[in-house]
Amino acid sequence: MPRQPRRDAVANRERLIDAAFELLAERDADLTVRELALATGHGIGTAYRHIPTHDDLIRALYDRAVARMGQSIASVPEGGSAWDRIAGLLESITFTFADFPALRTVMRRMYDVDPDYRPAGALTGAVEHLIAAAVAEGSMRPGIRGGDLTLTAFALSGVVGRPTEPEREMLRRQLSFVLEGMRAENAARPVPDAAMNDVEFHVFVHRSKAPTRLERDGEGTQP
Repeated sequence: MPRQPRRDAVANRERLIDAAFELLAERDADLTVRELALATGHGIGTAYRHIPTHDDLIRALYDRAVARMGQSIASVPEGGSAWDRIAGLLESITFTFADFPALRTVMRRMYDVDPDYRPAGALTGAVEHLIAAAVAEGSMRPGIRGGDLTLTAFALSGVVGRPTEPEREMLRRQLSFVLEGMRAENAARPVPDAAMNDVEFHVFVHRSKAPTRLERDGEGTQP
């Protein structure tokens, strides 16, 4: 049986990851493990023991972000209507992203490191189940997908990092406009069919480089 890491070792690694998010909020993703060690007062050897390479650092940060996303989904109360849970979920995800301004930097760098790494895919089913429940109860218009909620959260959270309370209220105001457009009774016309499958959506929200000509022409996309 593999030995469990010591409690202090786990705590040190968590502190390094926390500090990396703080540093990346103000700079690009080229932060090295050595720089992270110097910035946090950890020994360089200790830092490399917990996070051997830059790619390992990016993966650890990405995993932390996915874990926070899972916590956002799990934090939505079970009681009440499916619509109320949808509204709570969208707000929770939006502020999770807004409170981690380095998240988009990490996502894009993770895509460069390993474009097929998709741990967040495990969360998709829970969101889609909740959307289906809201459609079934007649509160949400058909055609909405989990990616629509994610993209809305990305768009609004990207306006400002670590919002103040007045800024949070402004974001909640914008969320209310978006949610009204998702209500079944406000569906003046059908929602357009989703233009992307799950793999294409993953690329869409992660990639930082311009697509190649073949990708733009549709020859490089996955089915």
